[in-house]
Amino acid sequence: MMYFMFGMWAGMVGFSMSLIIRLELGMP
Repeated sequence: MMYFMFGMWAGMVGFSMSLIIRLELGMP
């Protein structure tokens, strides 16, 4: 159960980080 929750948390953090990076790269 701990691994599952950690995996979900890591996935959310990775998704948000990639989204922020895409927004920053998209800005001129």
